[in-house]
Amino acid sequence: MLNQYGMATARQVYLAIGQAQYVWRDITTHFREHRAMKYITTFLILILSILRASGQEVDSTIHLLKPLDWEILNCVKSQIGQKEKATIQLINKSKKPIQAYFISHLNRLQKPKFALVEPNGLKKWYVSADEYWLVSDLNKNVLGFYKTLPGENKIIINDSNFLDTRKLPETIRDRKAPVTISGGVANAEQMAYDVTQYDIKMEIRPDEKYIKASNTISAIITNPIKQFVFDLDTMLKVNNVFLEKETIKVPLNVSFKNRKYWCKLPETYNKGEVLNVSVEYEGNPRSATHAPYQGGFSWNKTENCQHWIATSCQIDGADLWFPCKDYQWDEPDSVKLSFTVPDGLKAVSSGVLINTIKNKNQTTTFNWEVSNPINNYSISLNIAPYFELKEEYLSLYGDTINVFYWFLPEHEKNAKQLYPNIKNYLNFIETTIGPYPFRNEKLGIVEVPFPGMEHQTIIAFGPNFTEKYPGYNYVLFHELCHEWFGNMVTAYDWNDFWIQEALTGYTEALYEEYLQEEIGYKTKMELRRIGVKNKIPLATDTILNSREIFGDWSYAKSVYMIHSLRYLIGKENIIKVLRLVAYPDKELEHVTNGKQCRFVTTNDLFQTIEEVCGKNYDWFKDVYLYNAELPSLKVQQNEVGVKLSWVTKDNLPFNMPLELKTENGVQKIAFADNVANIDLIRDEILEFDPNNWILFNLEE
Repeated sequence: MLNQYGMATARQVYLAIGQAQYVWRDITTHFREHRAMKYITTFLILILSILRASGQEVDSTIHLLKPLDWEILNCVKSQIGQKEKATIQLINKSKKPIQAYFISHLNRLQKPKFALVEPNGLKKWYVSADEYWLVSDLNKNVLGFYKTLPGENKIIINDSNFLDTRKLPETIRDRKAPVTISGGVANAEQMAYDVTQYDIKMEIRPDEKYIKASNTISAIITNPIKQFVFDLDTMLKVNNVFLEKETIKVPLNVSFKNRKYWCKLPETYNKGEVLNVSVEYEGNPRSATHAPYQGGFSWNKTENCQHWIATSCQIDGADLWFPCKDYQWDEPDSVKLSFTVPDGLKAVSSGVLINTIKNKNQTTTFNWEVSNPINNYSISLNIAPYFELKEEYLSLYGDTINVFYWFLPEHEKNAKQLYPNIKNYLNFIETTIGPYPFRNEKLGIVEVPFPGMEHQTIIAFGPNFTEKYPGYNYVLFHELCHEWFGNMVTAYDWNDFWIQEALTGYTEALYEEYLQEEIGYKTKMELRRIGVKNKIPLATDTILNSREIFGDWSYAKSVYMIHSLRYLIGKENIIKVLRLVAYPDKELEHVTNGKQCRFVTTNDLFQTIEEVCGKNYDWFKDVYLYNAELPSLKVQQNEVGVKLSWVTKDNLPFNMPLELKTENGVQKIAFADNVANIDLIRDEILEFDPNNWILFNLEE
């Protein structure tokens, strides 16, 4: 309880700090995984709530925890939600240092620095009940894992724990693992063909974390070539490469150089000719230890210890798991996908399920087909003992859309609560932006062991059913918006990637404004502003790979930039821009044969803005996109008033009008040649940009 002065007692402050330590761990986890600044605000609110609490403290019951059965080590996961308070006291009676790991709701290990305990030492920290914690030595040998109970939990490790150990699960982020990239400068051989189709056949052996597969790449030649070049991760072994000519398969000699496979063709292929190359390969694909940002295969288990597998490869490239031309600007026009998995599991993927075949060797083959152009990274594979929900949604444009949700059995209740909201999301986006692009295939959502990803027609969504507002899960809504901005309209190259996140994130902000009116919108923008980092430009005029451009700034700064643009051109025009980027021609709103899909560049977007507004905004683009540094507002008092100057890199023009707040209200000041002179003294100006429209630094 609070003392007579309404303040927390010393013990309550101590408890609050301890609890904040736990909350901060949990929140930073969400921040890293969801890229959502709302958790910082949540953190501050929770600290205040704890300090102002009515005296509710951790239950004084002491539990000596016993290690759980090794058989479920890879299957347990902590749950998200309101839980009772608890503490862990880790006592090390052994002769070696030990480390505790938190097992997240994604079955992912997190390594808190404060949980390292030296020999004959102890550490205590605040947690919640019903969490899973694992203890290992420093050689990645698990000594035991435990589930916390309400109250005080003790874990005692002694020399006997070292007699029966298991290897640390491969679900902890490996920051030392070599990173892979997508895109960059293409060689002449890969520039010389246009992919028309991938035909992927894959057998997945979950117990071995192994795949055996082939991919037939069909392409049209755009310039004469003598060698066919493709991308594939070196963790996979290429067994054979064939040139397919009608019923004949011609073996090709293959060499590996400059991180690519080079196949010598028996003759020169000329412009307009069709080429079909089949690659047979196998191996243990790269494990995704921090999906989707460190991609590959996520090899996880359900609560019943059944396999739960998913792919993710946006930043690393689809060559992590199948041979391809790994460049953003070349999408296959169609894809065939055939996945063979052990009986009892379902393989869920992009496009439409053509058939399911029961094999004699206790496996099942699932055949899918994609009939629309698709980003390489949007092709996905998801395997689990999924349950399925299916309903029809009548599009505002008259078509019927099959809406699927594949989820884990243990989350059936959560899934059924979430599922009806999808139609509300669709209704808003179709009203605001235009029709769902892939009505001839499906809208699919599949539960995966990572936060989320915009895989085309099969949106990856992790088991975080938390609602920001009633009926609103912002992660799912965000990924759904990417079906328009990211999948139908795709950044031509990585230096245009910001467009996908800017338009998706801003549609998200519009929906929060729709749900919560002005306060919802402003809260969203304030949180985006906190996340703005100015490390690198959002866009460049040079060719970049995925690792050179991707980062949190792609999300926060790009969305806030659209917010600033709204200040200049108004909400109505912003929505017009969004609609025109999605559907520049009204006729395209009725197209579902793939022609609705296209690429967009930074210049394309600003040309659309000019078309809507009748003004050129290149000055805005040059300052905010092509420069990392924000403009600065220089404030100088002189004899006649206050001189305001926009200071930009290389003295770029920036005549952004600025609102000032005085005792008489808010007025908007116009600039010419980056300067405005106003008939005020500095002390009369109470606030610059009181409505937080503009990204800038104040210089006085």
